[in-house]
Amino acid sequence: MELLERIGDFYGEIDRIDTLDSLLAALTSICKGAGIPFLSVTHHVDFSRSQPGALHLHNYPARFAAFHDGNGLGTRDPVHRMSQSRNTGFMWSAQCSLLPRTRADQELFDRAEDAGIGDGYTVPVHMAGEPSGSCSFAVAPGITFPKSFIPLAQGLGIFAFDAARRLIGACGRRQFHCQLTPREREIVLLLGQGYQEKQIARLLRITPVTVNDHLKHARERCGVHKSFLLVVCALASGVINPSELNAGHPVSTG
Repeated sequence: MELLERIGDFYGEIDRIDTLDSLLAALTSICKGAGIPFLSVTHHVDFSRSQPGALHLHNYPARFAAFHDGNGLGTRDPVHRMSQSRNTGFMWSAQCSLLPRTRADQELFDRAEDAGIGDGYTVPVHMAGEPSGSCSFAVAPGITFPKSFIPLAQGLGIFAFDAARRLIGACGRRQFHCQLTPREREIVLLLGQGYQEKQIARLLRITPVTVNDHLKHARERCGVHKSFLLVVCALASGVINPSELNAGHPVSTG
């Protein structure tokens, strides 16, 4: 009950936190109270290069963080790769059954253990117009991650990520780069009008496979992981006008 109250207090006070250091201190305090010494709130980018506006807040051991960032593992980390295909959290110990673990992956986990980091739980975060990110919590080697903390970690992780984004100004600086081919624009517009992919295929007289291929390529180019986020991205970047989303708006199929 004390832990729940502390997290409740954190939710109530988070808008008053005005620096990343104070946010990290508040999160660290909550996590230590649950027996969880390590946490990370980060975008999944290569931190061996300059990354203006990217979020990277953690209390990992310095030598492990230096190795991880110095080798640009932000995009290749197995936990980060697993996050790309998930919207809900997952245990690191289950990651190997969800995503085949390479030799390089195992070496990274071994290095983390040598640095004092054991099993963990990661909450993926996907925001339109931004690199994917996550909030992770970890225990020491040989310690079982407390399952009772998992439901709390799911909410705490998302709330912490959003708070950190606010502090670095990401909310106000989000850049949407949505370049669509004419056919992709037609498909995304129809999605925004409420049509399902099979209906779009019939309207445009193409196969559902072709629709899926167009959406896949558009997602990759726009940096989003869900098709509905293409509509958000297209609206924010001006590729689609809000008035076009009216159900009766004519869609060119030429």
